[in-house]
Amino acid sequence: MANTQSQFGFKHLGYLGGGAPDYQQTPYPILSTYSTVISFGDPVIYSSNGTIVQATPALTTAASLQGIFVGCSYVPSTGPAVPTWLPYWPGAAATTAVGYVIDAPNAKFLAAAYNTAIGTTLLGNCVNFTYGGLTAGTTGGAFSVATLDQATATSTGTTASLLPFKILSMYPGIGNGSDPTTPYNWVVVGFNNQLFRTLTGN
Repeated sequence: MANTQSQFGFKHLGYLGGGAPDYQQTPYPILSTYSTVISFGDPVIYSSNGTIVQATPALTTAASLQGIFVGCSYVPSTGPAVPTWLPYWPGAAATTAVGYVIDAPNAKFLAAAYNTAIGTTLLGNCVNFTYGGLTAGTTGGAFSVATLDQATATSTGTTASLLPFKILSMYPGIGNGSDPTTPYNWVVVGFNNQLFRTLTGN
C-alpha cells in the first residue's frame, strides 16, 4: 500500500539498548526576541549567544545538534505576565524563555521521508533533514514539518560525520509510512552529529 505524505518532525520513540530510559527533557534558554517559531519535534542547536535556535539543514553541517524541541515555558510579551507552557516557541516573550529539549545521545526518533523512499539499502547511513520549503505552524499543536532528505543519505567520508541523524531501522508499524518501497515512508533514526555524540567541538 502506497504511503501518503505527512510531516510530524522527529517523534521520540525511546532509547537504544543499554541506555537508561529516563525520559529527561533538558531546559535550555531561548532569547525573548528570537522571532522564528520552533515547532514540537524540530531539531535545535546552540546559537553564538548560548541560547537555542531552530536548526537548519545548512547549519547542521557546521554545528552539532543540541537535540529535539518538545515545548517551552515563557511569559507572553502581551497580556498578563503569567508563566505559560506551549508545545512550541511562538516567536516572542517578555523575558528569556525556557525551552525543553530531548538531548539524550542514545534517543531514537520516528521521522518521515521527504519524498523518495528511504529503503532498506540505506540502513546505517547518515542523513540530513529538510523542511521542504514549508514553514512552521502555530495551530494544531504546532508539530514540526521536518522530514528526512533521502538525497543526502551517505555512509562514507566527512559528509557522513557531519550529518545530524543515522538511519537505524524501518518503521515497525502498519498502515501509512510502513511501505519502504514508495515515497514518504517512515524510518527510525538516532543522533549522529549531536553535541553529546560527536568527538569534536563546534
